[in-house]
Amino acid sequence: MTTPPEPAPETSAPVHSRTVALGLLAMLSVVWGVHWVVVKQGLHYFPPLTYGSLRLLTALATMVIILAPGRRLRRPPRSDLPIILSVGLIQMAVSILIMNFALQAVPAGRSSVLAYAMPLWVAVLMFLAFRVVPHRNEILGILLGVTGVAILVNPGVIDWGNPAEVAGTLALVAYGVMWAGVTIHIRRHTWHSSPLELQPWMLLLATVLVSTAALLFERGRTIDWQPAAVLALLYSGPLATAFAYWASQSITRSLGPISSAMGFLATPVVGLVAGAIILGEALGPADILGFGLVIAGIAAASLLPALRAKPAETPDDAVRGTSAPAPDAAAARAD
Repeated sequence: MTTPPEPAPETSAPVHSRTVALGLLAMLSVVWGVHWVVVKQGLHYFPPLTYGSLRLLTALATMVIILAPGRRLRRPPRSDLPIILSVGLIQMAVSILIMNFALQAVPAGRSSVLAYAMPLWVAVLMFLAFRVVPHRNEILGILLGVTGVAILVNPGVIDWGNPAEVAGTLALVAYGVMWAGVTIHIRRHTWHSSPLELQPWMLLLATVLVSTAALLFERGRTIDWQPAAVLALLYSGPLATAFAYWASQSITRSLGPISSAMGFLATPVVGLVAGAIILGEALGPADILGFGLVIAGIAAASLLPALRAKPAETPDDAVRGTSAPAPDAAAARAD
């Protein structure tokens, strides 16, 4: 007997209110900004792939503990498989692999800025994929941001004699582009389950991929189980992964890919300050100029459209001319 096709729900899973989303943005910016320093320190105790695997495993365990008592740990609908693959593969597995690889050679502050240039690439991808012409402020933001990235990867800043630093820097730039694509997908996908309910499956996919890589390439390498290592893992897993990825998806669904970038503006700033204070990372003139241009570019592409948006529209609707999923009475349990 042929199984009938799964009926699609009439509406998407509810989104958070703008106030809740902005509160999550503030928390997420601090958590992810400090996390670049935490990972930099944690790599002194863990092999990079093993660290990523344990980070995902503890995050998965956290989500199971949260969802199991309420019987919300259920098989996802087929209609949500694309977003599980997109987030689990790229935003989780690939990002963790790149982050742990790059931070072995690239300063934490510079790494955070290169990765969080993501909002600049959103406008570029929206044009290439959907022919959405950027506004003048977005074009200005792209030019400023790309110039800043070029300064951060110029021969005077990078040690081109260090292949790991060169590869790590280029990988961080590439990840910013990939993350932009996932951000657009998160906004455009019709979520039939909430981000919280899909987190275990995204984390499971990422855990399998990163753990397999760890078993293949780091078998036999030891872990230095110092108290600092345990603290780094607890920060990276439950907080910077389980909470942070759920929060980032919820924020993007509520505010849209361009407007949600406003919160990410603070993340590289926190990363820079944390790297300078905790790790003593020196900031040269080229670093400061590059950082400033990237942040100015993101602000031009993100903040200006949000400030001029009509009250009846979300910022991204005003910029993109699309209708957003309106929060409904169930938004209070949007997860």
